[in-house]
Amino acid sequence: MLFTKERSTAPLAGLILLVGTCSLRAIVFFDTGDPGHNRESAPSGLHEGSGWQYQGEYKEFLGTVISPRHFITAVHLGKGAETFVQRSWFTGEENDQVYFINPNFNEGNGALDIPETDLRVFEVYGEFPGYAKLYTTPDEVGREVVMMGRGRSRGGEVRRFGQTRGWLWAEEDQRARWGRNTIDGFSDAGGRGPMLITDFDDVRGRDECQATHGDSGGAVFIRQGEDWRLAGILFGADTLYDSNATCGDGSEFLASFFNGAGFYVGRDDSSCESWTLVSAANDLDESRTYASRISASAPAIRAVIQSAIDDQAKTPYQRFEEWLAGFGISGGQAPGGDAESDGLADELEYFTALNPASPEDLGGPFEVHGEEATVRFRVRIRLDARERGLSWEIQAAADPEIGDFQKVHSLREIGQNLSLSEGIRSVEYELDLPDRDRMFYRLEVNLAGEESLQNRE
Repeated sequence: MLFTKERSTAPLAGLILLVGTCSLRAIVFFDTGDPGHNRESAPSGLHEGSGWQYQGEYKEFLGTVISPRHFITAVHLGKGAETFVQRSWFTGEENDQVYFINPNFNEGNGALDIPETDLRVFEVYGEFPGYAKLYTTPDEVGREVVMMGRGRSRGGEVRRFGQTRGWLWAEEDQRARWGRNTIDGFSDAGGRGPMLITDFDDVRGRDECQATHGDSGGAVFIRQGEDWRLAGILFGADTLYDSNATCGDGSEFLASFFNGAGFYVGRDDSSCESWTLVSAANDLDESRTYASRISASAPAIRAVIQSAIDDQAKTPYQRFEEWLAGFGISGGQAPGGDAESDGLADELEYFTALNPASPEDLGGPFEVHGEEATVRFRVRIRLDARERGLSWEIQAAADPEIGDFQKVHSLREIGQNLSLSEGIRSVEYELDLPDRDRMFYRLEVNLAGEESLQNRE
């Protein structure tokens, strides 16, 4: 089924305040106006595992994890955020997980846009614990979907001839919710590539929903076999309605209709020719949601994310050797190797995201400074150290010749600086001055599966 009728479709990123609506709290449901319905809680039963666990917050919107290092969202949301946050109510973990977005991705562009679509892929430092599979078959029509958003809920009723026909949009609260619908067809709405369409039916008892402003970037999932797969990214929805076709009278409003017959849909612009009478005959009576179609762009998306998926299957040492190769250094380096003879083992430079092919004067990965009553340390750590199999600790010994180094306890973190362009954080610690004339400290770094390496100070 193909829908081609021109409608007042608008991206969902905008913020429009409605005068006179009740202040409820994202997705509009047919069943209920309860602001707590399906809010910040995972789908259960037959819809358990339907993609909620792969959602995260990008700016004031949502994105979906699609590889160990990538998430996808909507182009029209723009750039500018430094983090992607997976809240505990998405993952089920005790704490939120914050991932820093890599500004160097795609040759410094910071993101990669799928051509002629509203789909944008970002890369993060670190690795996600799981990711959504892509829906790749062109058979979406008629299939049930679970969709997620972070926009608005239901406001006041819109009535005509004494009957409720739909609801105004309430104020935006940026609380994540999920709902259900069915794919009704395809469209190129908005001129941003192939779109999936759902409409807002008067179906009770099934969490029937429509997206609103603020839901942009949210996911649409379809079940395929035992898996729920990412089928769409929310783009837009039917928006402006009016009780008349009068130009410039200020009577237009935002709403979701399950039966908008007798109202007008369009945009109150200077042409005064944009309003179309809604009826079942022109198939405009039910409000629609539009989502960028993943299946149409799956090959292009896979080309972006495949390297991250392949990396996950490699050992830490294989990834280390590939990192060396990126600087023109052949593999097979012995633990503790120093390619440019600057006194720092290559693994230490790997840990700190320094260049192993040329000497650097950046203070090294580990600095120690004695103060009047404290000892201060600075450690340079790449942001994805843990995921690359790297671990570390500060150690101390009274006599380095004996070599009896032990982990330093009671360290207090006193500061941290991020450099996303370098992919590192510099962490400062302090320790009460030991009751000894002399103490030696070192940073020990371990690459999983390899012997430990030290940088002594």
